[in-house]
Parts: sequence; structure tokens; C-alpha cells
Amino acid sequence: MRLKVLLSGTDKELPIEHQDIVNSFIHRVLGSDNKYHDAKSNYSISTLRGGKWITGTKKIAFNNGGYIIISSLDDNFINAIALGLHTTKFHADIKVVGLEFVNGKFYNGWNHFATLSPIIIKDYSSKKEYSFKTLDNSDFETVVKNHLINKISKMAPDLDLKDFQVKIPHNPKHKVTKMMVKNVVNIGSLCHISIHTNKKVAELIYNIGIGHSTGSGFGPIYKTENKDTYR
Repeated sequence: MRLKVLLSGTDKELPIEHQDIVNSFIHRVLGSDNKYHDAKSNYSISTLRGGKWITGTKKIAFNNGGYIIISSLDDNFINAIALGLHTTKFHADIKVVGLEFVNGKFYNGWNHFATLSPIIIKDYSSKKEYSFKTLDNSDFETVVKNHLINKISKMAPDLDLKDFQVKIPHNPKHKVTKMMVKNVVNIGSLCHISIHTNKKVAELIYNIGIGHSTGSGFGPIYKTENKDTYR
């Protein structure tokens, strides 16, 4: 299930690196003692959508409002979010002004997606530190495929992953980008991605996102046929 949380605008500028604001909001919506905090995410949260970069600054204008996307197949999680939204302010004078349910259609075969927020995949091959796998790596397509197979196999072992394929087409608009959360620099990829699988697996990926830290603003995706929903 996917929620589109509609937010009011403000005449105050927001920092361009603002994912900690979104994450703080989600934690407050769920409550300080919620079981989801610091647990492995079976949900995905987007970045704040609708802001306009103020040229030459590290600020964004948010005059006309915007939204964030929250997705999960966990009904208890979605219900907790929906209940908490009514009593939680997003930030400063920005309020929750509406809630929409976004539907997606999934197919046996190819499903075509694009990223709402960067996909980050951490390579822990070194015991002392990790590196990021991105579009700049020639094996990124394979890395994403193996990551998804591993994640889904642990989360939903009964799902059929036979003939699972991932294709990331060449596109000049694809890019590698940096995103900072609480002074930690993350390097991720913005791209289109096509996945060949059955519709149950496609729906799961749509809801849990792709890569690491999907509960903290990384890796949410959308069906490309529904792109007008995310303008």
C-alpha cells in the first residue's frame, strides 16, 4: 500500500539537505517506542517532494507545498502511520493537509520503474569500512539484482524468484548523486530500472524500495506509467 502525504507550503526556506527532517517526522508519527525504529525496514520513505532549489544557495523554497511517499505491505505499519499523521506537525509551520492512497498495477513479466530517491547500496567487503556501489560501477545492474534476490529471499522466502532479471537502460538523465543525512554522506543512483518477475514480487519491491536504508529516504521507486502522480 502506498500513501501520499500532502504537506502545506511555507514562506520559510528549508535546507537542501533535509532528509533528517523527514526521518524525524516519521519517527514522531510512529511514536517514540515504536518497534520499527532501527529495525530492518519492510517499508520505504521518499525524500520531500515539491521544493525548488534557490540558485546559488544551499536552501530550497517550499512555497506551494509538496508531499512525501510512504509504502509498505505491512498493514499494521500503514495503520500506525495513518493514525499518527492526524496529530503530528511535519516541521515548523508545515502541516499535513491531506492523505491520498496511490494504486499501482503489477504484471507477470517486465515491470518498469524509476527512482523517487537515490538507490544506495553499500559494499561491506572491507571489515573496517564500506563503499558505495553506483551507476559508475560496470557491475551495478548485477549488484542490484543480487541485492534484491538476497533481500526478498530473507523477507519473503515463499515468493518465486525464478527468471528474476534486472535491466537498467542507458539514459543520459541517469546520475550518481550525494545525499547527506545527519552529516553522513551517502552516494546513490537515480535511474530507470526494469524488473522481470511475477506480479507478487514486483509489488513487494515497489513497496519496500531498492537498496539499503529504504526506511530513511533511499530507494523508493514508482511505476513509470504513473509518473504524473509524482510531478
